[in-house]
Amino acid sequence: MTYVLEVNDSELSLYRDESLEYHAPGIAVVRQGEILFGEPALRLSRTHPRETNQQYFARLNADPLAHPVTRASNHADLVYLHLQELQQIVQQAPAELVLAVPGILSADQLGVLLGIAQECALNVEGFVDSAVVAASLGDLPETTYHVDTLLQRACVTRLENNAEVRRESAEEVSECGFANLLDGWVNVIADRFVRDTRFDPLHAAETEQQLYNQVYDWVAAGDATQAEIGIEIDYRDHVRRVELPRSLLEEKAQQRFNQLRDALPTGTHVVLSARSARLPGMKQFLANNGHEFTALPGNAVAMGCTANMADIRSPGGQLRLVSRLPRGAALTSGDASARAPVREAPRPTHVLNNNTATRIDAADQILQLSETEAGVMLDPPQDALLNGEKLTAQTRLQLGDEITAGSQRFVMIRVDD
Repeated sequence: MTYVLEVNDSELSLYRDESLEYHAPGIAVVRQGEILFGEPALRLSRTHPRETNQQYFARLNADPLAHPVTRASNHADLVYLHLQELQQIVQQAPAELVLAVPGILSADQLGVLLGIAQECALNVEGFVDSAVVAASLGDLPETTYHVDTLLQRACVTRLENNAEVRRESAEEVSECGFANLLDGWVNVIADRFVRDTRFDPLHAAETEQQLYNQVYDWVAAGDATQAEIGIEIDYRDHVRRVELPRSLLEEKAQQRFNQLRDALPTGTHVVLSARSARLPGMKQFLANNGHEFTALPGNAVAMGCTANMADIRSPGGQLRLVSRLPRGAALTSGDASARAPVREAPRPTHVLNNNTATRIDAADQILQLSETEAGVMLDPPQDALLNGEKLTAQTRLQLGDEITAGSQRFVMIRVDD
């Protein structure tokens, strides 16, 4: 029996073959002598901020905790105790374990992680780069960039795809982690509460936790496709509720996503982990910056490991980090059509204005449009609005986009021959 542990502290995930067995954030709360991990810790993190730790998987070292306790004095201790929870699952039957790790971990951190896993009596038989193994699922362009979201940061991995998928580099993008995004969304919603109800949910830890839990659940469940989010706060037997459009959360997220620009060359193809793809505003950010993208299924890492175990498993107990795998191997296992990544909609071909459709290549007299390999790009005229929002930079257009410039209204459409 083979287990796969995807070491991502926004969603620490343990799979048995391709089935999810454990799923929780890398958060710990030390409370009344007891250490809680994962979801229970998450639900206490705002009411007990001094007792909350959410950096231990990011640091993976022996640096001391701000508030050490008897069982845990440093970050490595918390990693050990958290992995012990997983050890109880893996050791229910004789099993081997594969560790899938982000490419931004240093050699020292990988050594610490491996040592802790072995100290927990986990039978580690493979060590693989999570971006490489996830991208081995499909047929991708020669050069792609894999974007994954961790709790405190994002990881951008450059992949070369020829006969094999190979990691060329991995870059950390700080302040673009899920915790940072969540804080921003919580603040936006708190401001709406103050404006609409004159009640500040961040004033008390109890109501801050209620708000935090609801936003976390909304994003984690993939409900970010809904047009609006509704939040209710119950305080002193009085329930207050606000509703706000998803676009406000997307706008707030753009401030963080903009930090990805330097790591993603314009017009390149981007592979999104499922957790990154469901973040409000992520897909729109990529489209606006000229990127085509592929969204991977949630268990892409597990499927890639299942299909590539012969190449991942380390013979003779000599563990090595696997950073290259055969291209497209995972599609030979099971139903390839069910595993195919989802690609974005076709590009527009015409601009509709005053009931007249004009070809993109002939529309440069009314709008500054250009066709590139990345798509149809707009250099915004002064005071132009795209879907009601002000434009400040070159933007990639999609079907249905509405551009307003002065008294003129333009809609991007597609006309098939």
